[in-house]
Amino acid sequence: MAWFDAGVSAVLVGVGLLHVVRLVTARRDGRPAAGELAHVAMALGMASMFSPTLDPLPSVAWSVLFGLSAAWFTAAALRDGPAADDAAHHVVCGLAMLFMLVLSPHGGQVPSAGHSGHGAVAGVPIWVSGVSLLLVGYFAWHGMRCGDRWACAAHRVVPHLPVTVGGPPAAAPCAGSDRVAAGARLGALRTARVAAVAHLIAAASMAVMLLGAI
Repeated sequence: MAWFDAGVSAVLVGVGLLHVVRLVTARRDGRPAAGELAHVAMALGMASMFSPTLDPLPSVAWSVLFGLSAAWFTAAALRDGPAADDAAHHVVCGLAMLFMLVLSPHGGQVPSAGHSGHGAVAGVPIWVSGVSLLLVGYFAWHGMRCGDRWACAAHRVVPHLPVTVGGPPAAAPCAGSDRVAAGARLGALRTARVAAVAHLIAAASMAVMLLGAI
């Protein structure tokens, strides 16, 4: 469905632009710039998958970008452990994007639930469906954590949650603490609640693409 792909792509471009704003203001808000940069790449990369005709970059460029991102955050996760700012989540995101690019090695449109099977490779190996299901489960779980993060930010309460091995820090499942001063320029776009919504949209979009590969 072309209208579905175009709509999701437009929304993801908007999410990418939001994270550009958050990237520019990251230092003054006390947020790590690397995480915001990864979110920008994730959103725009997924937008290009839903609408490849509007993508100016070849698939190899995206592969290099997400490979470097996964390697960078793997190093951060190994170095800092649970203290790393959702580094493990960015590792999973980078690997998931590489996985989707492998399914579309020639830069064509990655199959998604909105395509009703259009573009899917005949005789998809069982392991592809298995990996896709695991990733869908992860992003569904991450989406629920984003909902928790939004609720906690709305009430200005950070929950005490157990640390999950291999996952992002439990105290900050989707975004860092909200340090935006009242009345700050573009303050609404820099809040933890807005970040949680943006991350939820990205997680849902990734799950849609992955479901198309099952």
